[in-house]
Amino acid sequence: MQHKATVDDRLIVNPGSVGQPRDGVPHAAYAVLDTETNDVELHRTHYNIDRVHHEIVVEGLPSETGERLFDGE
Repeated sequence: MQHKATVDDRLIVNPGSVGQPRDGVPHAAYAVLDTETNDVELHRTHYNIDRVHHEIVVEGLPSETGERLFDGE
């Protein structure tokens, strides 16, 4: 899951996932790190879930793998 925190004066970042995010938000997640200021911005963006789902089916992967994309679970 997408997250950022400071622990013992250290920046800890999980930028998230493109597909299979597991936090209920189906959009692609990413982070932008400014290495000069040590600031992190967490972002979400739409991607073509229908196309990815189709490709999962075409490749014969388990159907639940593609279905999860729609609800971010």
